[in-house]
Amino acid sequence: MKSSLRLIFLIISLSALAMSLKQLAGHWEYEEVPADTHRLMTTTISAQVLHKEIIASISAGRFDDARMYIDIAKQNGYSLYYNQYQQQLQAQDTKGRRIKDNVGNFFNGFVSGKGSTGAGVAGAITSDFTVVGDVRDLHGEYKHYQANEPVDELVATLSGAGIGLTAITIGSAGTAAPAKAGVSLVKLAKKTRRLSAPFQKQLLRLAGNVFDWSGFIKVAKSRKGMKNIIRAAKTAFHPNAIKPLEKIAGQVSGIRKASSVADTLHLLKYVETTDDLRHLEKVTLKHGTKTKGYLKLLGKGMLRGGKIIKKTAGFFIGLIETLVSLIFSLIFLFPTKKKKNKTA
Repeated sequence: MKSSLRLIFLIISLSALAMSLKQLAGHWEYEEVPADTHRLMTTTISAQVLHKEIIASISAGRFDDARMYIDIAKQNGYSLYYNQYQQQLQAQDTKGRRIKDNVGNFFNGFVSGKGSTGAGVAGAITSDFTVVGDVRDLHGEYKHYQANEPVDELVATLSGAGIGLTAITIGSAGTAAPAKAGVSLVKLAKKTRRLSAPFQKQLLRLAGNVFDWSGFIKVAKSRKGMKNIIRAAKTAFHPNAIKPLEKIAGQVSGIRKASSVADTLHLLKYVETTDDLRHLEKVTLKHGTKTKGYLKLLGKGMLRGGKIIKKTAGFFIGLIETLVSLIFSLIFLFPTKKKKNKTA
């Protein structure tokens, strides 16, 4: 009788243990923690390295980069020639020079769809928001196809998706604008050779679901003219498949907001997978406009960071239930035997 009861309680306790383990597994989540940049900087980067980066940036007219490296040096407690740097920046980075460079770069970016400076990138993206840029790029790739020349299918599909997103942005009173900006930045990164080959493959697969290049060609062949290019693009656009691409574009747009449009192009070269992009967004949200400098100094390894277990209330409850169930299971599995008193 006792052995039967013990067996029943053992089954109950083992069942409770199994259920508590399942509950614990559901709360066994990891939280990604960014790398300790201060420790990495002070143990691997010398003051001389930072000094060279600041001087080189000032000499090349990259004044924003110079200020970025100065901020990084100050943030990490390096002793450098800060007064000397400020004097050089004040003498060379004049308001007149800024205005002249910005106007010229914006115009060139708008016309060519390419740019490396903030103003140039802004011009290229502005042309996309007016549809001019996307139509120009899509028409350019179509002309390559007609001439039996190599076609950059990623640029073509992103341009076609961009035309469709422009219509959605207008129709949604601007709610799709971040996705539109993100797609334009990715396209610009491709045109300026800043995208890794693995990431290009992923993007082409996602963009190909949104914009049917072969379907576009069939419609575009029927008539000539720029209006027909737009009509064919709208026909080949599949908004129901936009979500995965929209997610990536949103992350790129998040990086842009935390840093700058020009820095985003530079940062995208470190991305090989969608996981890299997710990590990059988190790092950029932490370091903002200094992310570009940290990545150049410390390398892609700083994107990895570390992982810690998320200590949620559910995790602790599940852990307690598991321990209690385990103790009862052991008690019923290995019962203690009472010692018999020996009489003399």
